[in-house]
Formats: sequence, C-alpha cells, structure tokens
Amino acid sequence: MKIHWSQEAREDVDRLGDFIAVDDPNRARQVEEMLSAAPRKLLDFPRRGSPLSQFEPNEVREFRVGGYLPRYEISDETIEVLRFFHGREDRLG
Repeated sequence: MKIHWSQEAREDVDRLGDFIAVDDPNRARQVEEMLSAAPRKLLDFPRRGSPLSQFEPNEVREFRVGGYLPRYEISDETIEVLRFFHGREDRLG
C-alpha cells in the first residue's frame, strides 16, 4: 500500500503544532514529528483504526496517537491521510 496525504492533513499538522508552539516550541516540534510519522504505522495494519460509519460507503477510519486522531481512508492500494484532530477538538469536518 501507498500513503498519500491530503492538503488538509498537512495543514492540520501545522495548525496543531502552531497551537502548541505558543507555549512550548520544543514540544510543538515533537508533536509535529509524531503526527507526521503516525500514518506509516498503517502500512503494517491498515484497518487499525475505528471505522467511521458516517462516511460509508467509503472506508474512513481514525486511530489514536497520543492525544491526537489521524483520520484516513482506505481504497484499493492507497491510504489517504485526510485530517488530524486533537482528541478534544470538534471532528465533524
């Protein structure tokens, strides 16, 4: 399988890092690195995350990475990283 990142997912990682950087720039870099590496875990087990029924018939899932939730879609041979949210953030989008 291949991993592809949406523009929104890239922007989410930056946005979450920027939020943390206000108080702790070093922690912000750590979080950005952790989130950037997280989708590679899906190469071994693509269906690791919980399915999100509101996106059916598409197979959209999310899994926990620390306090964050990467959202992704599985199709054929591609994992599309869609979004990243903090666990307390509104995830309707």
